[in-house]
Amino acid sequence: MGRVEEKKQQKKTALMNSAYDLFTTVGFHKTTIMAIALRAGVAKGTFYLWFRDKEDIRNALIIAKSSELLTAALAELEHAPREMSPLDKLIYIVDYVITCLSRDIALLRFIAKNLSWGLFTRSNLYQPAGENSAPLSFRDFIRQLLEEDNVQPTREMELAIFTTIELVGSTCYSVILNGEPVTLSEYKPYLFRCIRRLFDPE
Repeated sequence: MGRVEEKKQQKKTALMNSAYDLFTTVGFHKTTIMAIALRAGVAKGTFYLWFRDKEDIRNALIIAKSSELLTAALAELEHAPREMSPLDKLIYIVDYVITCLSRDIALLRFIAKNLSWGLFTRSNLYQPAGENSAPLSFRDFIRQLLEEDNVQPTREMELAIFTTIELVGSTCYSVILNGEPVTLSEYKPYLFRCIRRLFDPE
């Protein structure tokens, strides 16, 4: 990457960091594009070189922050202490994501309600070092985990993946923030049993 391109990327990163700080402190609706640019130390016009409007940078941030979280979960999985089935790996990742969100309430408030199917299909993970470095969608990663047991992709599997993502995003938001109807530690075993039944209803 040339020096000019590097400086452009630095400005984009500064804008995204600025927007995230403002969205999670001041709030999305009270944050202006001018405030984002000023905090990033760039001209307002620079914002429009990268983003159309506030919604555009918010969506970019949701995908970036979620991808960071999911990529960290994948890296953590590489150091799991035991052999696990594909379904065990899925639950391990869900547990990791929930735990991280419970420790970072600002991040939880920002992305939890957006951990939806659309985001799920757009988020990218990178495969472990030494393998092909091309981006891998999180949906494809989950499919690969489940197919390790020679399970062929089906409509039922797609629906189970969809339901898992929606279930985690919606229920954990309430449990973590409000402790209702139970605490997170009480809720996790129930949630994991539900996920297992989605993929193995027998």
